[in-house]
Amino acid sequence: MITKLFYILICLFPFAAFAQNTNDSTTVARQVRYDDSVVVPKYFEEQALEEYRQDDAFDYVAFVPPDNPWTRFKTWLNDLWASFIQWLLQGEEVGGILGFLIEALPYLIIILVVALLVWLFMRIDLGGSPLKTNALNKVILSDEQKIIETQNIQELIDAALKENNYRLAVRFYYLLLLQKLAQKDIIDWQVQKTNADYIYEIKNDTLRADFTKLTRIYDFIWYGNFNVSSHQFLKAEKEFKKTTADL
Repeated sequence: MITKLFYILICLFPFAAFAQNTNDSTTVARQVRYDDSVVVPKYFEEQALEEYRQDDAFDYVAFVPPDNPWTRFKTWLNDLWASFIQWLLQGEEVGGILGFLIEALPYLIIILVVALLVWLFMRIDLGGSPLKTNALNKVILSDEQKIIETQNIQELIDAALKENNYRLAVRFYYLLLLQKLAQKDIIDWQVQKTNADYIYEIKNDTLRADFTKLTRIYDFIWYGNFNVSSHQFLKAEKEFKKTTADL
């Protein structure tokens, strides 16, 4: 009996020691340490702040454009385009090359429209404005087909020279050149074609070079819309006669 009691006491002794150590560590954890260091406040330099205020890179204020008919029109146009794209894609998000093309499509349309307007402007006969008082100057683009196919262009040249209208005479010389090229089946003359189209149709290198030169002279004099002196006309006439004589 005494022996069993001895063994029980021996087994309980480590647990008593562990409990004593636990109480000691808890006492140490409850100690409070106070921060008695000196606090030095920080201040911003007013000059440095002013430099940041003047720097556009730190200006985060969103610019709101003024409300006017133009901004309302652009907003309406953007909303209309966004609705069209959403309808076209059935509300799906698109990325990659297709997304880039969709974003660039409005600008491509604008470029195409501008290019079309420039092309139409270049096709208009500026020198044949109906505001001119001279009857000869009423020869406009729509008359080219009638002149080239049916009229004696040399008579038109002579009539223009009688009135010292050198610009119009140069125009008729160019139409005479086109007439002779068409009669020789060197070009296929069509009212909707441009002068550049005829250059590519001419197969003879020498004739193509001469026609290109005369086209530049014609464009410079006719579309330049300025007065041409007799001396300038004689130089141009010499070049036209040289080429038309060989046809």
